[in-house]
Amino acid sequence: MRRKFWLTGAVLLVMLALAGCGSSGHDGMNMDEGMMEPIKVDLSWTPEQVKVGEKVSIEVQVTQKDKKVDKADEVQIEIIKEGDSSVHEKTEAANAGEGKYVLEKTFDSAGTYSITSHVTYGPQHSMPTKKLTVQD
Repeated sequence: MRRKFWLTGAVLLVMLALAGCGSSGHDGMNMDEGMMEPIKVDLSWTPEQVKVGEKVSIEVQVTQKDKKVDKADEVQIEIIKEGDSSVHEKTEAANAGEGKYVLEKTFDSAGTYSITSHVTYGPQHSMPTKKLTVQD
């Protein structure tokens, strides 16, 4: 009798576990096939040679599967001056269309700056970093 009780209990536990695994849907998870393809983020600026007091256009181009991403959830540009932690800013880039996001910036002092673009699109986040030298 005792053996039947344990066997019945084990079968019930297995059935409950299988029922839990078969539940429909994954709440909170976006399982769209397109979102699984990695995003590509290219960071650049113009002009390439930057001088103090000169306006620079920092551009972030976002693509996924060779298609331009116009509706990224967030695109921010982080600027940190090397050797001077007091110069640290993070600013939202403007959506210029065609998968391009832009931030206009003027640098007040010469030096080397670390430029990082923070791009979030669905469950993905990319943050490429490049060095920018600003000359007198």
